[in-house]
Amino acid sequence: MPVIYEPTGKAREYSELALNLYSGCSHKCLYCYCPSIMRKSLDDWSAMPKARTNIIRQVEKESEKMAGCDKELILSFMSDPYQDEEAAFLTRQTLLILEKNRFQKVQILTKAGFRAVRDFDIIGRNPGWKFGSTIMVRTEELRSHWEPGAPSIQSRYEAVKIAHKAGLFTWVSIEPVVDHEEALKVIRDLLPYVSFWKVGKINHNKSIEESINWKSFYYDVKEVLGDQPHMIKKDLQAFA
Repeated sequence: MPVIYEPTGKAREYSELALNLYSGCSHKCLYCYCPSIMRKSLDDWSAMPKARTNIIRQVEKESEKMAGCDKELILSFMSDPYQDEEAAFLTRQTLLILEKNRFQKVQILTKAGFRAVRDFDIIGRNPGWKFGSTIMVRTEELRSHWEPGAPSIQSRYEAVKIAHKAGLFTWVSIEPVVDHEEALKVIRDLLPYVSFWKVGKINHNKSIEESINWKSFYYDVKEVLGDQPHMIKKDLQAFA
């Protein structure tokens, strides 16, 4: 099975290609869909994340065959590319390989904040590459509930600001939305530092889904973002 693949379904809205270096993720996000896909409990999925077998060799082999690729590739959907120091090391090696093979569009999606900053040199020298962070709430109380193993919101805010100051293309994923006002606060806080926004509702959580007026949220997001570049995912667009 190839490690660089074409995502399907809702993930396709985010990227044409994806690359997952790890199986499992220590962030233990309550909304994570990966455990159900892999037929594991969240505890099992997050307990012992491990790099995929021969992953760097596989990345080298596949990326060489795809040299010059102009499709956008994301790291990653199934785990965080900077969840720990080993993952960060493998991610840097992967970025260097993709750079060597002239991948034109690579985007990072992480919650790891400061740990990703050390790779801004690689991202910055590749014009089509982007740095992205998932930030769906502003308060640490909510972060610790929904993302108990993930770094702080403050570290993510600062990483986005550092990336912006360094001239990188920055994007923020506000998905899944679990609180109407918290999501809007994130947008207002970071509006001057973000090049592109992606917003999507929560799914598969009936109590949260029913607690939010999604039509009202949709129009509030459109108003706050104004003419800022953004993408509203189809599941939220349905409430327009």
